[in-house]
Amino acid sequence: MLLSPVEFKNLSLKNRLVWLPMVSWLADEEGYVTPELIERHRRRAEGGVGLIILEATGVLDRKSPKLLRISDDKYMPGLEKMVQAVHDAGSKMSIQLIHYVKQSKSGWKQKVEDLSYDDIKQIKEEFVQGAIRAKKVGFDAIELHVAHSYTLSSFVSLLNKREDEYGATTKGRTKIVTDIIDMCREALGDDYCIGARISGEEFVIGGNTLRQTKPIAKMMGEEGLNYLSISAGGKTEDGYWYRGYSGTRAMPTANLPYGCHLYLSKGIREELAPLGVPVIASGKINSLDFGEQILSEGKADLIGVSRPLLADPDWIIKQQEKRKKDLTACLYCNVCLERDQRWEPVECIEAEKKAEKAAASAK
Repeated sequence: MLLSPVEFKNLSLKNRLVWLPMVSWLADEEGYVTPELIERHRRRAEGGVGLIILEATGVLDRKSPKLLRISDDKYMPGLEKMVQAVHDAGSKMSIQLIHYVKQSKSGWKQKVEDLSYDDIKQIKEEFVQGAIRAKKVGFDAIELHVAHSYTLSSFVSLLNKREDEYGATTKGRTKIVTDIIDMCREALGDDYCIGARISGEEFVIGGNTLRQTKPIAKMMGEEGLNYLSISAGGKTEDGYWYRGYSGTRAMPTANLPYGCHLYLSKGIREELAPLGVPVIASGKINSLDFGEQILSEGKADLIGVSRPLLADPDWIIKQQEKRKKDLTACLYCNVCLERDQRWEPVECIEAEKKAEKAAASAK
């Protein structure tokens, strides 16, 4: 099942494997696509993944060095070149659209309670304009970033203490997202895939658990969402920039069990399956065999992988060809996360060691 084709909305995928959005810090200082970024995604497409979801790409014009951008037409040529490279290598491509509130390195962060109605109106419009540009440059789908500690996730969280129509109840906290889905649908048409990524559980005191995210997911599905990718944690309330426990759950560490977030994808899938909305599972899924088991047990519809494919772009091919001894396996050491926290290019240390050893042997 894992390596068989699947279709939903306008997407026709060659398999059910998804390269999840993972910030690379390979964009340039102003957010333009670079040759290194194109090569990263082209190689994963060449390695056989069915769907690639481009890392978080900003829909707003606010300073954040090396964050990819789609907030202006000037970014479109580079994005178009990347999409074409991925298509030529045989994969489909979605783009994760992100909005973030103001924050400083001192730890101060703007709260969603501080946002005015004009601010909210602008946020919605920025998402829609980003989505329109994404479709124009050739992305096969868009993904709304409703996970971790960014603007949309902060609205849907129980930590949102607004008392107006954008808070107070589950429906209120979800309103900005369902409004954006509606607006994007009107702008993009009925035949275009709109997905989202959500934290199935936030892993902070007072935050969302599966009890809250199941009805949130259902509301999004009923509004016309076409896929939902399940992450976890990533809240800054317990540590700046993925440094607290919630942060380690966003990228589960070696001490946590494989598939530690599957209860989240399973629970949310129970809400979305009757609506025909596929669910992407993630969280230490370390082999094709394990992915196959997850699908057969009805815990997800697609399998999301990031760090194993960062470690080895041929992760799929080498397992298919029974070449596990040649595989550079992810150890879940999270050196890649440490590099992310330092705004350095995100690479796998095990892959680097292997390359250095091969280079030394070749001399």
